[in-house]
Amino acid sequence: MSVKETLEELFQLYGASKVICDGAKEKVMRGDMSFARRIFPDSSKTERTLRSRDKRDFIDEYFDILKQKIAEHYTLNIIAIFERMVFERIDNTYGEIKNIVRDEYDKRRSRRDRPAPLYHSATAFVKGKDDIRNLSGARRILENQISPESSEELDKIIAHRNWLSHGKREDVGCDSNLNTEEVYEILIKILDEIEDNI
Repeated sequence: MSVKETLEELFQLYGASKVICDGAKEKVMRGDMSFARRIFPDSSKTERTLRSRDKRDFIDEYFDILKQKIAEHYTLNIIAIFERMVFERIDNTYGEIKNIVRDEYDKRRSRRDRPAPLYHSATAFVKGKDDIRNLSGARRILENQISPESSEELDKIIAHRNWLSHGKREDVGCDSNLNTEEVYEILIKILDEIEDNI
């Protein structure tokens, strides 16, 4: 399965999860207490609230939080799949470039009948997967492969991913106004740009 197909499948699962969440909310709103007991925290206060006339705000808040958690989960997974693809490409590219550097530098050395500077270390000058440890480092490599607009959008996605994955800490990344749908669309656009510029 291609990366795009994997992302599309994951995005469809996100849509299905939202529909399931909305269906569960409607079921609880209609008063299905046996179903509600399986979803809500087990407490007498919760049960009293669900039986009261003021239950709508309580249920709305609970399911809003649940849908937010679902969105965060899928956002992180969509970004992780994109990141895996980028690192697979970097790994393949690193191997190819390293071979080219070694072969071409060897030709240069033999033509001049004198040793090339740092001949035995020439391939160490090529950035490898160990030098690019995260998506931010990979983004710098992709700058020449994608549009400036996509590069800026990827920066926002990376900052948001860092913020989410590090417990929403203010000192790591930042929150974003991008929703899961927008993250998905931006990453699909970047994949298209990467494929178009091969």
